[in-house]
Amino acid sequence: MRNHLITAAFFTEGLHDARPDHNVKPNYDVLIETWGKGCIELVDSLVIYVPLTITLCEAAAIACDGNYPGVFDYEVSSSFGKWFGEYILEHGDEPSPENAQTWLVFHITAFFTQYMTKEEARDVKTAIDEAFALAKSNPTAPMPS
Repeated sequence: MRNHLITAAFFTEGLHDARPDHNVKPNYDVLIETWGKGCIELVDSLVIYVPLTITLCEAAAIACDGNYPGVFDYEVSSSFGKWFGEYILEHGDEPSPENAQTWLVFHITAFFTQYMTKEEARDVKTAIDEAFALAKSNPTAPMPS
């Protein structure tokens, strides 16, 4: 449970870093206004992805024998929150679950395989893909739809 809370906190930290373009200072009030559905609702729409993120991270960590190439929540969770917020600023609404899930699978894979050979990376990618497929097929798993 603690990992879930930390990941949710870093998602939200990244959300606060979202900006409409890279020449503009981040402004959370503009994000909330663009979203137009309330702050709690925004955070709720974001943190629904925490269980999937933890599932994929754990699968990759096992495939890597527990060796993390960096700090996952700094490099992936916070970045996801920022991407999520910038998507809203650009499109006026949250990304589809498919877009968000694709982002997470890609970036979690990239994080864990960044210093690996193609052969080493293949095992990690397989572990992440299998964990994702299992999460999607599990009717009791909280997957955004």
